[in-house]
Amino acid sequence: MRLSWVLSILALGANAQKASECPLQGPAFPAPTALSKSRVFLKAAESLTLHLKEAIHNGSLPSTSFSVQVFSGQESHSAFTFSHTDDGVANGSVGVQEVTEDSIFRIGSISKLWTMFLYMTLDGTKYFHHRVSKYVPELQTNHKEQQNAIDHVQWHDVTISELASHQAGILRDYAFGDLGFQSTTLQALGLPALPKSDQLTCGSTVACDRKEFFEGVLKAHPLTSNSHTPIYSNAGYQILGYALEAIAKADFEDILIDRLIKPLNLTRSGLQPKPEFGVIPSNETYSWFNHTVGDENPAGGVFSSSKDMATVGRAILSSALVKPAITRRWLKPATHTSSLQHSVGAPWEIYSFSTDDRRVDIYSKAGDIGVYSSFMGLSPDYNAGFTILLAGNSNPHQLTANVAEMIADIVLPALEETAKSQAAQRFAGTYFVAHDGSNSSITITADDGPGLKITEWTGNSVDMLESLMSLQGLTDRSKLNIRLQPNGLQTAGRIAFSAVNLVANPAINGGPIVGSCLSWILLDSFVYGNIGLTEFEFELDNNGYAAAISPRALRITMTRA
Repeated sequence: MRLSWVLSILALGANAQKASECPLQGPAFPAPTALSKSRVFLKAAESLTLHLKEAIHNGSLPSTSFSVQVFSGQESHSAFTFSHTDDGVANGSVGVQEVTEDSIFRIGSISKLWTMFLYMTLDGTKYFHHRVSKYVPELQTNHKEQQNAIDHVQWHDVTISELASHQAGILRDYAFGDLGFQSTTLQALGLPALPKSDQLTCGSTVACDRKEFFEGVLKAHPLTSNSHTPIYSNAGYQILGYALEAIAKADFEDILIDRLIKPLNLTRSGLQPKPEFGVIPSNETYSWFNHTVGDENPAGGVFSSSKDMATVGRAILSSALVKPAITRRWLKPATHTSSLQHSVGAPWEIYSFSTDDRRVDIYSKAGDIGVYSSFMGLSPDYNAGFTILLAGNSNPHQLTANVAEMIADIVLPALEETAKSQAAQRFAGTYFVAHDGSNSSITITADDGPGLKITEWTGNSVDMLESLMSLQGLTDRSKLNIRLQPNGLQTAGRIAFSAVNLVANPAINGGPIVGSCLSWILLDSFVYGNIGLTEFEFELDNNGYAAAISPRALRITMTRA
């Protein structure tokens, strides 16, 4: 890349964005630790408790029992718990009379998250580009069908990843909820009588078996071509369950027990819960607690408690059962929806929250079945998450979504503030070269912006900030705003940061091209002897506090005063 091109891009960025809008995507500070002891977080927890109690009192959560947990991937216990029992559960004919963190709920489609977690324990991302027909023989369709892309799914093209991220273009469900079971009633609405060949023989009261399922799936028309747009599919996850069984050479329930439930000691999770531990409004039939989904278990058949769900969330964040590299690949978008704040992963429903400084993504999964609704949200930036399990008689999905927004609005700012405060204690200060004859020092602070700010920097008696201005063609010191962000590189006693220049011009009314953040393009633009000027490394003491810093391109180490 030519230097002149770099400078022109810098000028474009300077005219387009203000400083607080263009850090690198990802954490501005190392993830907060010891949440359960953080003064800032505990204050937020008090506020969250008050908001939940007010929602119960004012009727915003009508006829609802629920259990909430907020947790860190760094702690072995949840930092916040809250449970509420409604009269429908307290006076129910079966199940618990008081909801606790050990009470069992149906988690619905969060089962898909567990299914993909099982894939990850099998080095799952390596299968993502494999054709699913390799593992599911029923999908090895004939050549004539492959030529008709409107009437037949092109299964020879569909991959594991496309099914996992709802991009296979296939039906949402087979049989479950099909209006054909109400054919006589719906004829009055203009629908024709169904011919006998189109009448469904399973899925109304009894779940379809594997043979019946594929007979229906292979007849179903595609909704879109594969990788055209995300279209939610429970049937896709049933097929993923079959593929998982072929890969692991075991039954889905056995895989679930052996690879998640036993290793994580999940005492209230599985496919066959004990009703006496269940949250069951009214009775098992009304609530759908006893409704079986058969081979659709990988899509929606798992039961769990809020304590177990938090344990699963911590295991994902901390890479307890898989390699960190696999976790990082998994916690990424696969495609987008028409909403600028909502992307899709495998099976993540990714929501982007805008803060004053930057964008924070929540990797979530929601689930609904019967009166049950659930939500799991994970923040890789903060190494933290939360879970909601709810049983409600009035639009439980919307109630859960409202609680999830409430938690995010209260907890995310507290996590950011905690991370910033801890980073200031660990890294802020003045560093200098200890031996005689060298005039090199650097001062780092934490202010209202994202990342640790370099306020002064001298290298070999030269003002390095002036040098950076010269390299970037800047004459106004206010346009230089160098901040350090953690880049995920860490080893014993050392942690690396990237120095990002947040150009400090006010934003203009530009579109997505002119107004786009360019920090990711420009980060490594200036390199000296194969080491980037943006590369910084801290040496840590036994307590994790910075003892020294190395601007690596300068080939020096400065000690913290």
